Amino acid sequence: MYLLFLIILLHDSKVIATFSPDTSDYNAYGPKIAANDVLFVEAYSNGKKFVVQFAPYNYTFDSLQCSINYDDTTHYVYSVGVGQKQTTTLNPYFYFAGEVVSDNSQGTDTSGNNGTFIGIWINQDSKTVQQYLLRRQSISCDYFEVDHLEFISSYEHQEFFVIAVEPYGQYAIGLATEFGFIYRPFSSTTMTTKVGTDIWPNNSTFNPCAADASETFTIVAGFIESSARSRVRATPTVYLIWNTNLTVLSTWSYSATNNSWQSRLTYSSVNTWSSQYTMSVKINSNDSTRVLIGMPFLNTVFLFVVSNNGTNLTLASYFENGQSVGYGTSVTWLTSSQAAILVSTYSLNYLTWYSSKIYLYTSLNDTIVPSSPSAVIPNAQQPLPSTINSKLIRIVSTPASLAILDTEGGVVLILAEASGYYASTDISNSPVAAAMPVVSHSTKCIGGTYKSDTGIHSCILCPSGSRNPGIIASISCITCSSSSFCPLGAIYEMNSTLLTSISQAYAYPRSPEMDVFEDILLNNMFSLGSTGHCLVVSPVFWTLILLAIFLILLLVMASLYWWFPPEKRDRLLTIIKNIFQRTDLVGEGELWIGGLASIAIVLITAMAYAFAILYMNQYPSEKVGASTFACDTTIRNAKFQTSLQALAVPVSDEEQPMFDLLNEQNFTLYLDFINTLSSCMSLSISEVTDSSTISMNLLSCSNLNGTLSATVFLPQHDIKVTATLNDIQLVGGIRVGLSGPSSINGSDILKELNFRQSFYSQSPRTFAQAAAIDIALTKVVNETEPLSGSDSEFGGIWYPTFTYSLNEMFITADTYAMSTNLTSTTLTIDISETSYYIKNVQSPIAKQPEIIFRTLLFSFLCLEICAMTFLICKLLLIPIYRKVTSCCFPHCINSVEPEYEMKSNHH
Repeated sequence: MYLLFLIILLHDSKVIATFSPDTSDYNAYGPKIAANDVLFVEAYSNGKKFVVQFAPYNYTFDSLQCSINYDDTTHYVYSVGVGQKQTTTLNPYFYFAGEVVSDNSQGTDTSGNNGTFIGIWINQDSKTVQQYLLRRQSISCDYFEVDHLEFISSYEHQEFFVIAVEPYGQYAIGLATEFGFIYRPFSSTTMTTKVGTDIWPNNSTFNPCAADASETFTIVAGFIESSARSRVRATPTVYLIWNTNLTVLSTWSYSATNNSWQSRLTYSSVNTWSSQYTMSVKINSNDSTRVLIGMPFLNTVFLFVVSNNGTNLTLASYFENGQSVGYGTSVTWLTSSQAAILVSTYSLNYLTWYSSKIYLYTSLNDTIVPSSPSAVIPNAQQPLPSTINSKLIRIVSTPASLAILDTEGGVVLILAEASGYYASTDISNSPVAAAMPVVSHSTKCIGGTYKSDTGIHSCILCPSGSRNPGIIASISCITCSSSSFCPLGAIYEMNSTLLTSISQAYAYPRSPEMDVFEDILLNNMFSLGSTGHCLVVSPVFWTLILLAIFLILLLVMASLYWWFPPEKRDRLLTIIKNIFQRTDLVGEGELWIGGLASIAIVLITAMAYAFAILYMNQYPSEKVGASTFACDTTIRNAKFQTSLQALAVPVSDEEQPMFDLLNEQNFTLYLDFINTLSSCMSLSISEVTDSSTISMNLLSCSNLNGTLSATVFLPQHDIKVTATLNDIQLVGGIRVGLSGPSSINGSDILKELNFRQSFYSQSPRTFAQAAAIDIALTKVVNETEPLSGSDSEFGGIWYPTFTYSLNEMFITADTYAMSTNLTSTTLTIDISETSYYIKNVQSPIAKQPEIIFRTLLFSFLCLEICAMTFLICKLLLIPIYRKVTSCCFPHCINSVEPEYEMKSNHH
């Protein structure tokens, strides 16, 4: 069979000597892959074999793949094709077209004539694929034969030559610059040709770049060459051609918007095939009135509508993907409303390749190309297999499934999956990972996602406030209660208390406004306050109570004049006055009323000493309770001072033991991944150094109720670690913490370290596949000066400061959908020590000697105040009173003041 094919090729001696295509370029001159629901075929660019994969593509027990080998260096295949509705399971076939190139080593003629050809490979095997499956036999390509090979020898080499296969595979239409043809392999008239000048309007030179056929018409896109003197050397043009006689029925030409970057294009090299000026055309197989055309050099995809019984072509809408090139490298329909667009992004000069992505649109209507895709491939759930190059050049559909071709000939076939399932391309654990093409496998939607329709796209995130536990294939999400933690992509309905952070940092107290003991004593001795507690502890209040008692006593003494005879009354008064005269500290025993004042002074002095003793013991502030003896229960015998000190300055010998304890404290890192289905098997923690990455052993790990908790010992304080979840499970939030044991060295106490910080987003977001947190640890040294003596007590702890960006740490649903080729979640934690420390000093406002001395002075002050009051009354007020009384009330002259009467009786 192959020998016959070689003889046929050699028989046609009209081959061109100068056409030498790059056989390593899978993108050159036309599509090298084709697919439908029966078979997938790829033409290897080296010109030596076709690879055929039979459906069902997800069958994995026995191989349904084979290859057709041929060894003819003069046979260069431009493209292969199949009809998308070509459902023949017996004797399946595919089209191939190309050109015979010169090979002097085989003695071929180099006269300069072209040998363009088209033919079909037909499987003549009498057994169907289903029979091979039942018998568990591997399929073979030995039964494939070339049939109806036709050559077009009347034209020289055609730099632009495209074919379009009718949807049912009954015929193919070939279009080149100088000719066109209709190839009917199953008809008596196999080939009908037509000169290019009779096809293209106005005798223009048209270079076809891409074409697709429906049952009645063909859409072809290319360039009309302009005059050599024109600044713009070509015009992108689309023709609608009638299949019966290759007549152009409708024409559309591109016109750039004024002042746009596309208006500066000159198309100076479109007369020679180049990947820079490729195009892509696809007619919707379910609705042939809708056509997608990609022109990546314009970074634009056009949506056309064919109307008037397939005779009129109208631009419905278009979408430009910014100022770059590569959008629309290849386009295809998946269903009547789902489309895929290959976006291979290049620099404007095509010298730098940036990335390749496939945009999926799941709800494409008749007039509008959405501004953003519904999903992107590759993505977190559908990464590019390791055997596939990241530079993608072609996509074709079956139509429901999608085949993707890379620059090295690698192919991944993504099959459409039902609701609740997605087409996983992760082959890391697949026993057939090296097979080509790589075929996706059906996978249940992961926790936190759902899929409500059939297609090749991935599952989408559950909206914020809903969840999917991932137990069964989910086509919708379960609504959470309003009080629970259900972020975007939630798995569990979790209690919000799990997000509580634990902090050991506190604001160091400020010194009170009164930090002089005399002021504090006077303020507390002579204030009443406004509450019951303040009245009970107020010395003024109890003094007033005592004075009220004294007033009652005076009233009783006055009543003696009315109720007792003079002899008995005078005797009782003398006894009472003698008693109080002996307690007179104010008048030195001269005034009986001074005895009453002295009792009040003794009361307030006693309360002052009680307050002073209790106040002195209110130190240090953190070790005492409420000051119930004072109106202000927060009063403490403490003042505070805080400052930042540079570690570059050597610390004192007194402080050095505390710093040694801080430096020697061992840290344990705590990590909680909240609201996730990731397991401990997927978690790995590593230390990152300048030269290597060192794996770290976990101290513990557990996954309970959607929280993955792990601990790891840190060998040093300054360290950078990465925690990686090697799966695609979602994470709702994280909590990071450090712990360290306490220790004591004499009077130096290192406090236990135990803090946790939660990170989650209040807005509808989920944790990103890569996030970073910087933790800066600051030493805090608390010095407590003694009440007596000279040795201070020291306490120490670490305070963390977190530096992070929630906008980078958490992503929206759109960003997640656009994330490419990420199959893990990595959290980087950089722990470092600051170059300064916090020094807190607590000292007593008043020590014991000062309190004793100041309180004693207070008691003398009270006594002197009363003495001064009585002296003023004796020397000034009473004489004035007597003088006024004698002048104004002579009848009262015999009235004697109690004090005067007391003195008379004494004498």
